Amino acid sequence: MIVKTRKYKIPSSLYMKLGIQNVLRMQWWIFPLMAIVAGATFFMPKIWFITTGFLLFICYFAFWLIQFYGLTLLEENRPMFERISYEITSQRLIMYVSTKQGMPIPWADIIKAYKKEKYFLLVLSKVHFFYLPFKIFNGDNEISFFTTVLKRKGLLK
Repeated sequence: MIVKTRKYKIPSSLYMKLGIQNVLRMQWWIFPLMAIVAGATFFMPKIWFITTGFLLFICYFAFWLIQFYGLTLLEENRPMFERISYEITSQRLIMYVSTKQGMPIPWADIIKAYKKEKYFLLVLSKVHFFYLPFKIFNGDNEISFFTTVLKRKGLLK
């Protein structure tokens, strides 16, 4: 079966929000590290341990926010923020900018997939992912087929 989706353009703000969530999900160890640094005040009662832990987290968060904001402005990433349609088969995912311009993405390049309430999130790396809302599919059968393909590939649990 071949699933052809409608065209969709992801807003830059949504890309930045999902990107920050994805980075924090992939690098969950930052929170225990911040707690350990802040928890050092129990051994040495100094306020600068808490301040340092908090400032390190703020700097970490700001670094990734700047990275995602910069990604949205780069000319090389411009096609990612245009109206894109997808063609999904069990062999690959093809991203179409126009009817003549397409880019195949093998399933092996996708690290993980998430199915949320209203969208799929296909993660290629920390900063590259595909956001596929359910509204771009042409029905529930296509959504269930895509879910089945993701489960067969071991990307969705």
